[in-house]
Amino acid sequence: MSKLSDVFKKITDLDVAETPFAIASVFKVQGSSSGKVGDKALFDENGKRIVGYIGGGCIENRVAATAKETLIDGIPRTVEIDLDSDQMDMGIPCGGFMSVIVEPQMINPTLFIRGMGRVVEVLCQLASVLKFKVVVQTSTDEKNRYPEAERVISEPLEMDDIDFKVDYFILATHHRNDDKISCEALKKGIPYVGVVSSKKKTGIITEYLLENGISKSDLKRFHSPTGLDLKSKTAEEIALSILSEIVMLENGGTGEPMRDLKNSNQSNGDG
Repeated sequence: MSKLSDVFKKITDLDVAETPFAIASVFKVQGSSSGKVGDKALFDENGKRIVGYIGGGCIENRVAATAKETLIDGIPRTVEIDLDSDQMDMGIPCGGFMSVIVEPQMINPTLFIRGMGRVVEVLCQLASVLKFKVVVQTSTDEKNRYPEAERVISEPLEMDDIDFKVDYFILATHHRNDDKISCEALKKGIPYVGVVSSKKKTGIITEYLLENGISKSDLKRFHSPTGLDLKSKTAEEIALSILSEIVMLENGGTGEPMRDLKNSNQSNGDG
């Protein structure tokens, strides 16, 4: 049986390795159960117990299935287990009652921004608040401008040399080679490639992409001009527009006004 110290040590190891996992914690027990209040266990994305103990097979099976669900949608769940009626696969009742909370520990998505200026500055600030892992590549004289970024790269960096996972890539350089960089990013398989650009320049870049091996299917990952239509005018509004689109895609939202959604379970505020 694992000690709690083993569980906490493993949590640190998984965080460092950027591996998603779920923490299951027993917070209520009535009757007969091998699991006690305060017991914890960690589960991976497949519902396999990594370390820790919360009870026997009839308990672990239920919690493992729930852990797998939480690591898909990122929503914590409470598992209420009536051990007098719930049975193990072999049909043996356990006896008792137990409550377990299962909390997913998701990996924060990485936002890689290449560029400089006020838009990049606000993007870093907003993305940091929203728990994105932010990496910025910028010029040497700008490298101290983005304290919220987890990492700032001021040296030249080719797309092929990127050795970290990128979920969202924003190009805010306004350079002539934006088309080439966008093409390389798409070929690298980055899920979201966004360019701060005008409609006219977007057309030029899109034409270049199609002429250089990017399929119409891959173009679905190309977002230019990047962001939602907020009629943005200031750098702050442009950054908000970009992050709004990214959060919408990250959460599977629609971008529609909340009041127009008839069958939404989402709510804003306490009501």
